[in-house]
Amino acid sequence: MVWGRGMRRTAIAAAAGVTFCAAAMDHALAQEATQTTTQEGTQATLPAVRVSAAAEGDGTVGLVARRSRTGTKTDTPIDEIPQTINVVTSAQIEETGATSINEALRYIPGFSSYGADVRSDWYSALRGFTPTVFVDGLQVPNTLNLSSWRVDPYMIDSITILRGPTSVLYGQGDPGAIVDVQSKLANGERIREVGMQLGNYARKQLQFDIGDTIDRDGTLSYRVLAVGRDGNSLTGPHAEQRFSIAPSVRWQPNASTSLTVAASYLQDWGDASNNFLPAEGTVLPNPNGRISENLYTGDPTYSYYRKKEWSVGYQFEHKFDPIWTFRQNTRWMHLSLDNGAVWGDGLDPSDPTEQTLARYAGLFQPNYSRFDIDNQAQARFGTGPVEHTVLLGFEYNRQNSTDSEWLAQGPSLNMYNPLYTPVSTAIFSGPDSFGQTNTRSTLDSFGLYAQDQIKWQRWMLTIGGREDWTDTKQDDVIGGTQQKQNDSAFTGRVGLTYLGDYGLSPYISYSTSFNPIIGVKMADGSLPAPTKGRQIEAGLRWQPAGKNLMLNAAIYQINQTNVLTPDPADPTGTFSVQTGEVRSRGIELSAVGNVTRNFSVIAAYVYQDVKNIRANDVTLDKWPVSIPLPRQMASLWADWTWHAGPLEGLGFGAGIRYQSGLAGAADNSLYVPSYTVYDAAVHYDMRHWRFAVNASNIFDRTFVSGCQSSSACFYGNPRTVIASARYNW
Repeated sequence: MVWGRGMRRTAIAAAAGVTFCAAAMDHALAQEATQTTTQEGTQATLPAVRVSAAAEGDGTVGLVARRSRTGTKTDTPIDEIPQTINVVTSAQIEETGATSINEALRYIPGFSSYGADVRSDWYSALRGFTPTVFVDGLQVPNTLNLSSWRVDPYMIDSITILRGPTSVLYGQGDPGAIVDVQSKLANGERIREVGMQLGNYARKQLQFDIGDTIDRDGTLSYRVLAVGRDGNSLTGPHAEQRFSIAPSVRWQPNASTSLTVAASYLQDWGDASNNFLPAEGTVLPNPNGRISENLYTGDPTYSYYRKKEWSVGYQFEHKFDPIWTFRQNTRWMHLSLDNGAVWGDGLDPSDPTEQTLARYAGLFQPNYSRFDIDNQAQARFGTGPVEHTVLLGFEYNRQNSTDSEWLAQGPSLNMYNPLYTPVSTAIFSGPDSFGQTNTRSTLDSFGLYAQDQIKWQRWMLTIGGREDWTDTKQDDVIGGTQQKQNDSAFTGRVGLTYLGDYGLSPYISYSTSFNPIIGVKMADGSLPAPTKGRQIEAGLRWQPAGKNLMLNAAIYQINQTNVLTPDPADPTGTFSVQTGEVRSRGIELSAVGNVTRNFSVIAAYVYQDVKNIRANDVTLDKWPVSIPLPRQMASLWADWTWHAGPLEGLGFGAGIRYQSGLAGAADNSLYVPSYTVYDAAVHYDMRHWRFAVNASNIFDRTFVSGCQSSSACFYGNPRTVIASARYNW
């Protein structure tokens, strides 16, 4: 494709952003989840585990979740949901030592990433597409990746990944998956916890989690979590700092009514820790040798990253009678960013020695505000031998955003003997400037949806449909132009699950999705239609009786149509046509839980084939490279903890993560080699204390995690070691 000046600006800006409770749990469920049957038929108590309390009755114990609201928006056992669901619990986050959501997803099938970055958790792929991100069932602001919404892992009760198209319940989005983060909220329990962390790169963190009832009757309860962190960036001279706080209050006057009001605030200070590097010196030979993984491509005096985000909302539920329940989830969110960045753009063509990196400089100041309200009416009733759970919903969201950007050609940098020429804001008014862009956008989205979960004996049929309308207005403040776009789409899902013997539950489903394409005009002046996704999936779950263990296997195929591809009738490459199609298909395997009383595992494997099966350019029959897409991935985390005897409370964990080679550059002309890294942990629990040391990439292997092009390759994360202590009373 030949890019015009505006498309080049967009690509440069996009590139800059890459581096980027149980208190009321049913007694029988808790007893089943915390006991296992021995060969002699006696009951052996499983190890004491921390119980999730994100959603009342969610059945989460330790590493295993048994119920989910995300899959159906109703409280449903996972083995009845006809799509693959992976749940990462707070116990798994703590056990594996994850310090970001990006790291928390390392041991689920098919998660691939360019590496952790202070600016983003979400530059990742699931089933070949970037997932849509939700917090507590409502979507976060749709932003540039360099300014994505983040949640500190200490604030998280669990992370649910619902795979495949999800528009039938959640509206617009790509067909790969949604990631729904469940927050730790007030639940009426007494909670007293403080903790600290120390690690390499000068990491220092303090945190606390305090909660209790407020009144004598326990109708009012509160919870406050907070994190403060200081440390150094993985590359460069700048610090990485964070402050985050998340208070919540719950009012529950009776068993039929509850209202939880929650707020959050997060502020990050730092700089980019990932660097855009040329293929020559990373995955290709360079006569000067390999580029150091510690090279900093920013500017010590100019580069900075300052982000603030806050939210406030509520979750309301009232049960009118044994049949009808009404729920309303509402939230207002705001994010602002001030980011000065300098990044690489491949080898400087004026230097034949291949030592010099061409660089761009940018100043990004986006702001996002988002309001969401989701109203749900649920009815549970029977018609003869058939049980129904009917869900009717109306959802509305509105997002306002402003995006001011200045871009310019920056000074080059010798990668093998770096001497940094100071960058200042004066560069944006000089001869190497691309000028300023300033856009204002408003998105209004309305959705009506209906779903029926029909259960007859051991069969569960889930069927649903949704109609969405989106209105978008985008103003070019500098150019004085305005673009409006209206889209609508119908999406659906139908799935059949059989609840068989021995804990086996096979299922098959068909689901669809849509995603509007914003800010693009076709050659005839028309606006593009939304992309459409469709998936067929078959799977098998196994929950062995008496075991706190869940295994999953799934096979799927996704086709996304209406994808933009260059207009063959336009020699300038300015316009596109919607004749592209992406196909993703694969196999996923996973296992999580306790194998024995002392031994637990988290295992995953994926084989995937993602390809542009229709296109008008060099990407035809090639793998997409905007996000890393290896053909195979495998991971295994195992933990052994003694729960009796002289070593009671002592445990060891070890993990291995493998990623096969993958394609780089749009025409797949680059090959990024495979890699394997190892993680480890040791922990000790005694009375009110927990001590742990977690290490990632323990052998400090240097590897390239992906290449978008010959000028944008990325090193994976180096070794990190974190010691932590937590005290409960």
